[in-house]
Amino acid sequence: MKTVITGGPLFDGIRLHENGSVLFENGRITQVCEGKDIPHAGNIIDTCGNLIMPGLVDLHSDSLERSIEKRKGVFFDIEFAILNLDRQLAACGITTFCHAVSFADNELGLRSPKEAENCLKKIKAFQESGQALIRHQTHVRYEVGSEQSFDIILNLVKTGLVDMVSVMDHTPGQGQFKSMGSYLKFHSEEYDLSSGEILEKAKEKQENNNRAWDMVKILTGAVAARGIPMLSHDDDTRDRIGLIKAMGIRACEFPVTLEAARAAAKEDLMLFMGAPNLIRDTSTNGNLKASEVLREGLCTGLVSDYYPESLFQAAFVAAQKISGLEQALHKVTSGPGSFLNTPDKPGFLVPGAGADILIVNRDHRWVHITDAFVKGRTVFHIQSRENLK
Repeated sequence: MKTVITGGPLFDGIRLHENGSVLFENGRITQVCEGKDIPHAGNIIDTCGNLIMPGLVDLHSDSLERSIEKRKGVFFDIEFAILNLDRQLAACGITTFCHAVSFADNELGLRSPKEAENCLKKIKAFQESGQALIRHQTHVRYEVGSEQSFDIILNLVKTGLVDMVSVMDHTPGQGQFKSMGSYLKFHSEEYDLSSGEILEKAKEKQENNNRAWDMVKILTGAVAARGIPMLSHDDDTRDRIGLIKAMGIRACEFPVTLEAARAAAKEDLMLFMGAPNLIRDTSTNGNLKASEVLREGLCTGLVSDYYPESLFQAAFVAAQKISGLEQALHKVTSGPGSFLNTPDKPGFLVPGAGADILIVNRDHRWVHITDAFVKGRTVFHIQSRENLK
């Protein structure tokens, strides 16, 4: 049956219209209309003035890892964690979600590459099982210098299990950890490790860093040959931006300095910042603020990082304080959506795109989603108080 959502302002991923309607059938959008003209449909949903917009696209979140290990050493079944996270994400308005799974050999506090590989396979199996409410994709995070992970990822990219890859380098002295002190502080607090264990790992990473980046060149070449999009993580200098661009990487996430962010924009790289950073207006590690990047017009999009609920709210924080609503909504929909290689056109309400749509009530300080649709199917709905009486 044809369904039309109408009766309020509409953001189509490009422009914000004062009034609009979106018509969909069989999971895909067939028509988008500006103004008060309503396309013919058997099912009409009137938003009563609420905003119509695309579903959110989240390129980076490690929420699944946190759902599997809720407390240190306390593990839950992966399938159980994915199922429950899927429902949570629908309520957050995230309709395309990229699970960030870390691949790192013996990295402090992280699981083995084999366990990461198993997690990746479980995500894909869930997506194909028919149980998923939203669209799940895989984001492989490769830690520079991880030899076992290097071989595993090279094999995985040939299988279709990998949707995107990011390169991260947590070697102290650069990137996120500019000093040994910051590296030591983070790992001792986060993972309850001794100073000796942390310093030993740091020394190993520093000694092997040049060879490690030679491996990255091989890996990124193989990934690029498959047409899989790539990002770089925690970039800190102009030189690092030049290096990653030469490898075919076309986006960076969480640059830690304004120098790196400006260099990325100059090189036409897409740039993604953390939504929690924007809401709190501070970086967890004292690095670059997302608000600085947005104010300079350098930010392509936002990601939830570790807190899915933050992505939706961050757009409206940006709208109020920095950029206006149209530009802010772009940062959580078509901005990140344009990074992905997928025919469903996530983040856009245009003919041919998947019918991933949100209805948003903006009557309160913290706005909220009343309805979410994925492939034209209702995956979240809040019944009004009047209907509950």
